[in-house]
Amino acid sequence: MAMPIDDEPCPRDLPLEWRPTAVPHTGAYALPRDILTPSIPFIDVLRDRVSTIGGPVAEVELASVLWHSMLLRERRSAGRFGIGWESRNTPSAGGLHPLRLLIIPIGNGDPIGVYEPERHAILLCSADERTVRRANEASVSELTGAKAGTTVQIVADPTRTGAGYENSESLLVRDAGALSATICLVATALGLTSCAMGRTGTEICRRAGLWEPFIGLGAVHVGSRI
Repeated sequence: MAMPIDDEPCPRDLPLEWRPTAVPHTGAYALPRDILTPSIPFIDVLRDRVSTIGGPVAEVELASVLWHSMLLRERRSAGRFGIGWESRNTPSAGGLHPLRLLIIPIGNGDPIGVYEPERHAILLCSADERTVRRANEASVSELTGAKAGTTVQIVADPTRTGAGYENSESLLVRDAGALSATICLVATALGLTSCAMGRTGTEICRRAGLWEPFIGLGAVHVGSRI
């Protein structure tokens, strides 16, 4: 049954006023800038990509996955919605890019927090890390069976896309799917494993101190090949 046309996303005639919500954090952890750039044909990446789990991820490998997945190519102070317009490796409706990545390693003391592409750093979690780790480990174990690796939880700010579009929910889901695919393909190109998880993850975001307007919109668990 076709959806009524009024429920389809469409640009607002008058965009809503929008201001970014700051991510609560206790500091920033700088990631390695020696980014891995393997020479592998894209068709080979498509052929080799499978959903599977692996072992712990080295810091330089994680840094490279995040860099390539969220790379900012161009930014303008105001696009057609009066909101900052960006061009990144992954597409986004209207160039609004409302998605962030919450990084949660399993089974080690590596930092938990939200990746900030501009500084190539992790904004350290302001909540109780043990609670975040336990909740994520239980979810990852149930969904994938993984006992190691790093979860990349997608976090969305619906108000950003909603400021430019009416009925913007499907655009957010589309953006999250595109970013999930990019993360998986980048991981494959780097010789890592990846598994897109069947969860939204809002509860994990809340445990990490990310309250409204932020919501979870999926996650990818990344591992090393073992």
